[in-house]
Amino acid sequence: MQKKKHLARLLCGLLAVGTTFMGCSRDGAEKDTEDSSAGNVTVPGAVTMSEEDYAMYSIADTKSAYPDIPYVMQFTHGDGTTGDTVTYDEFRYYQLLYKNYFDEGNDQYWTVNPEMKTRVVNLYNTEILRNHAAAAACAKYGIALTEEEIRDINYDNAEMAASFGSMDYFLQALDVYHMSAYYYDYYSKLSVLYEKLRNYYLQNGVILTEEADIRAMLSTDVFVHAKHILIMNNEGDTPEENRALADSILEQLKNGEDFDTLMNTYSEDTGLTAYPDGYYFFHDEMDEAFADAAFALKDGEMSEVVESSYGYHIILRCQKEDAYIDENFDSIKSTYQSLRFYEALDAEYADWTTEYCENFETYSDWHYAEQLGSLYTHEAIG
Repeated sequence: MQKKKHLARLLCGLLAVGTTFMGCSRDGAEKDTEDSSAGNVTVPGAVTMSEEDYAMYSIADTKSAYPDIPYVMQFTHGDGTTGDTVTYDEFRYYQLLYKNYFDEGNDQYWTVNPEMKTRVVNLYNTEILRNHAAAAACAKYGIALTEEEIRDINYDNAEMAASFGSMDYFLQALDVYHMSAYYYDYYSKLSVLYEKLRNYYLQNGVILTEEADIRAMLSTDVFVHAKHILIMNNEGDTPEENRALADSILEQLKNGEDFDTLMNTYSEDTGLTAYPDGYYFFHDEMDEAFADAAFALKDGEMSEVVESSYGYHIILRCQKEDAYIDENFDSIKSTYQSLRFYEALDAEYADWTTEYCENFETYSDWHYAEQLGSLYTHEAIG
């Protein structure tokens, strides 16, 4: 998972301060006893930071950057108990993270691809739900951070802030990624709980670990091999013309034309060169419409024209090759375990209901979120 490291890597290099998160990390370092020397703060395996520097750069117990917004959403569990509330710090971060990932700052993207907005909203809502499902599952299974882990995380975060040269630079870096110090602190701790929960699932059989069990699972229809011909709906394209082309290709295939020949002639899949023999995948690795169609086929069967968020596909289900699975087993295992972890999280919140705050329509407006501008100052973490 390493979500905390992922967030940190986003920040590092942004202001060219000559640091990387791995340089700040103490993963794998030998554990030492805590130094009780006066005037210093030490955590296991770390260099010593002065109490003055630690106080200056610590973001532990930071307050929300949006005190006038008590919450955006609140969850109720299936048994009727009240769950977590979602702060605007968290909601805005995921909202703008996913928006900007897709449109890269160009709002015309949504004019050309209006159907993608619903997909993006679903993506960031799922991310938020999984965060709170992980926290709820940890509480249910008695998983918590130790005092040592909390101390270690707090020190890591202070060290990260200090590596930017000043708290102002650190807060500016957070601001570029729409993140408050409050949420950085919150998610730094949650990411460790994520790892502990994943280990719990592994140890208790929720996620398969034994090679024989995983290979047996891969031999079933939860894992497939397929090729496709993709006609993409690129900016400036006329979807009706693309659909007509896909229909004409399908007609040629039904008349006996070779699939690989037409795939190499027409397909606009950018992965075709790297994967000329098609893809091996689990359902949740692919666009839902594409995956639904591929998994509905039997080996050797071909689909009709399938419309997805990318364009139009014609899919050929292929037989799985043992040699491919043998060669790529470690990667496939890792992918399976990550997907299974998220499936387990999704099951944790399957019976939850969501209550939205009175001003949710305003807060869910991307333009509102973007127009807030920079809010992160020293006062925000005081």
